[in-house]
Amino acid sequence: MTRMRMKKLLRHGMTFLGVLFLALAVACSGSRSSSFTLSIVHFNDTHSHMEPAAVNLTVNGVKTTAQLGGFARIKTALDGMRVEHPNLLLLHGGDAVQGTLYFALFNGTLEYDFLNMLGVDAMTFGNHEFDRGTGTIAGWIGRSRFPWLSANIDFSGEPTIAPLVNPYLIREINGEKVAVIGVTTEDTPQMTMDVGSAVFNDAVVSARRQVEALTALGINKIILLSHLGYQQDKALAARVSGLDIIVGGHSHSLLGDAGRLTTIGLTPEGPYPTELTALDGRPVLVLQAWQWGHVIGKVHVRFSPDGEVDGYSAGITIPVGDQFVQNNAPAPPDSDAYRRILQALTDSGAARIIPECPEVRERLAPYARQVAAYRSVEVATAADDIVRGLNSGPGPLAADSMQAAVPGAHIALLNNGGIRKDLLAGTISVGDVLEVMPFGNTLVLVDLTGAELQTALEEGIDFLLRKYPGKNPLVMPYIAGAGFSVRPSAARGTRVSALAVKDHNGVYQPVNSGAVYRMVVNAFVAAAGDGFATFKSAESFRSDTGIIDSDAFRDYLKSLGSISNPTEQRIKILP
Repeated sequence: MTRMRMKKLLRHGMTFLGVLFLALAVACSGSRSSSFTLSIVHFNDTHSHMEPAAVNLTVNGVKTTAQLGGFARIKTALDGMRVEHPNLLLLHGGDAVQGTLYFALFNGTLEYDFLNMLGVDAMTFGNHEFDRGTGTIAGWIGRSRFPWLSANIDFSGEPTIAPLVNPYLIREINGEKVAVIGVTTEDTPQMTMDVGSAVFNDAVVSARRQVEALTALGINKIILLSHLGYQQDKALAARVSGLDIIVGGHSHSLLGDAGRLTTIGLTPEGPYPTELTALDGRPVLVLQAWQWGHVIGKVHVRFSPDGEVDGYSAGITIPVGDQFVQNNAPAPPDSDAYRRILQALTDSGAARIIPECPEVRERLAPYARQVAAYRSVEVATAADDIVRGLNSGPGPLAADSMQAAVPGAHIALLNNGGIRKDLLAGTISVGDVLEVMPFGNTLVLVDLTGAELQTALEEGIDFLLRKYPGKNPLVMPYIAGAGFSVRPSAARGTRVSALAVKDHNGVYQPVNSGAVYRMVVNAFVAAAGDGFATFKSAESFRSDTGIIDSDAFRDYLKSLGSISNPTEQRIKILP
């Protein structure tokens, strides 16, 4: 019986300690003296989250705000892991930048400096590594004390970048050669500002080619470091023989034990790791570590003498601060509420309080002060009061900013509750922008047919009419690139009419029910928030851009300079 099959049986009846004991027993038995164990630690999509971020968990049905991640806390966690496994391989699945004011202020210089402090061994390109075009990439690679890998991006048209990038890395660990191949989503040119002359080739074909080359060199332990997304990684695993482990990113997928993570209100997208079978019948492990440094993944993989995954122990760590808020008030450390929170963290099997590394915190402090001061910086000027209304206020402007931030999006749709305050005449500061859009949602691209778009609007409008019965004036979602009419008195599902989308000349054209339209929405709407179920169930193209909605709004207002209250009648109310 292989260790893989043994683990599947053990998972249901033994504790992690039992699995670890068995692994040690096998390791000491001498029956597999030429086998090899590799320790991999990984994260992805850190998106400039240098500091911890507030995240709402659920403990015993109570919303509990905790501080997750932050590079200082990640460093402490990694230091502890390296004490136990000094030869671990630390991998980053791409998208180190774009998402906080650190990127806006320092243009990507800090992210890679601090990844150096964490001791990253290799990274693949995320699509957001192209958010400043290709002009900054060579400098970012030059700052990095680790290689950037890509097997499917052809940089031959970018001579300053091409010599700095290799398709794979070969590392010798405990006398064994291990290869890491990098791949990035082919959709990058549609999701970022400018890829220059870089060409994105098919990831499956590129991965297969590199596996064949490495196998010819006698290397039989091969990792794919992927920025394709969880579903795409699983599909690739079934099409490429010779891969042992896929360390992923891009889709911000939380993987883990669903039964245990629910104790803190988290629902994973799949198990960690996800066990699959390749074309040649050999096992493949697919990994991913959520987003923003909120998860550190760790797997210890045992290889048979012929390089096949023969067993593993694995788990995720959610690094948490020691302060919590419930019911808008701090939970005192000596309270029953605090003790219940600690118990829930323990029961999750993943979340635990980790102190911040003083060295990293001190090095970050001067930059953190600049970020704090930046909140008072002027962004634009409001020529008049920009007050929320059906087609007025910050909402239409925010929808415009979403569409402007994502090239190729036909329509932007924003839930009414995504806008939290008006903008008064006078100076608009960064702080004002963050108060208008305080949730830190990322922008998500979703393809819908015209019929699905009609259904989505009906869903969102029905939600608002039920939430605010009899409210006058009516509240509606905000939209850009399209317009429609609403008859509130009509039967549910028949209220929206005259749905039209702007063509490339800015002329409204009737929506074709069978045509596909690329939508940009926030992550809340993409997850069916405020009744928009169709966005969650849509089975076509979907990609989280990593762009924070307030960042897009800030940049858009800055580009306009002087702002007036919107007047275009994108939504019309019929009697």
